[in-house]
Amino acid sequence: MQLKKLILTAFVLGLLLPAASFGAEPVEFGMITSLTGTNANLGQDMQRGMELAVKRINAGYEVPMNDGSTVKIGPGLLGRDVNEVVEDTESRPQAAMDAVRKLLNVDKVDLVLGEFSSGITVPTGQFTNSQGVIQIGVGATSPKLRDVGPYFFSSIGLDDVAGAAVAKFALEDSGAERFGSIVPNNPFGVGVEVNTCPEVEKAGGECVSTVRYKLKQSDYRSELASLFGTEPEAVFYTAYGTEARLIFRQAYERGHTPPKGWYAPYMTMWTNEVAEMPEIAEGVKGLVVGVSGSFYQDEYAQPFKGEFGKAPATAFGAYAYDAAMMAALAIQKTGTTDSDAVAAALKEVSTKYKGVTGDKTFDEDGMQVSESYQRKIYKGGKLVDYAK
Repeated sequence: MQLKKLILTAFVLGLLLPAASFGAEPVEFGMITSLTGTNANLGQDMQRGMELAVKRINAGYEVPMNDGSTVKIGPGLLGRDVNEVVEDTESRPQAAMDAVRKLLNVDKVDLVLGEFSSGITVPTGQFTNSQGVIQIGVGATSPKLRDVGPYFFSSIGLDDVAGAAVAKFALEDSGAERFGSIVPNNPFGVGVEVNTCPEVEKAGGECVSTVRYKLKQSDYRSELASLFGTEPEAVFYTAYGTEARLIFRQAYERGHTPPKGWYAPYMTMWTNEVAEMPEIAEGVKGLVVGVSGSFYQDEYAQPFKGEFGKAPATAFGAYAYDAAMMAALAIQKTGTTDSDAVAAALKEVSTKYKGVTGDKTFDEDGMQVSESYQRKIYKGGKLVDYAK
């Protein structure tokens, strides 16, 4: 009789305990990011941003909303733990495709976050979309992302927004009429070029040189000669980490300095890499994505430092954090990981969630409606606020 009571008690308790207690399959958040290669510093920061979000979700967290309320999320999702599966893209498109195929075909993740590079995010997004799996871009900004499909979202403003913002800054600040542009020859770089130069032309100026350089070269002196051969007064500049250091160094060594300055969107793409020789980027002006202020510090930056022992290295970890939080809110709202249901919910939760990187509202294509930018100047080896 006693044995029967024990069996019955165990059965009843089993009905009452959450599924996660019985080893239910976790909700799988996949991430593709550059842990090695040109963009490793950015990619590692993105991984940490997602990790902070997942830790909070699994522990249970009161997520702030725009109206001042909070929404309790977790512990876990759907009565299950959230697991993160991170694959290194090596900052290369082919490695990224191998990584995303593994996430979908082997790990069977429920959704994918990443990547940073548009040249990687466009093809991986096309693949995940073809498989009916949601992907949320974290740092990629090419306008081509708008056409990927209904299962692709972006947690950062695209280059049409950034290009207009940096062009407006340069025009107001420099007074220049003749501009040059040097960008990587990939969807991201071209996106910057085609969204800055038209803004200059609208204001009566001209892009007198537009250079699109090949990635991973060991020498950029010929590209710099072409850029400065037309004698631009100011230059729009975009480059990834280690390549940025080489281009800046070679421009510095050859005396290529635009008289009215360099202007760069996404400055945190390269500030860590030039820190060992800060003189090569002294005085460069531009934009940093995201926001500062007490909410960002209290909700993200200080907890990040407490978790990882150092401050965020770039702005992009915060975008990964926001992407993960919006995904979790959408899954909790729908009670499922079904891509169609989650995609619909993402558009709704994006209007209510208070992002640590600012307004996260998605438009009908799943792209950010707006973006926040801070004007900065690289001075004495640091990015500091700039006001003319």
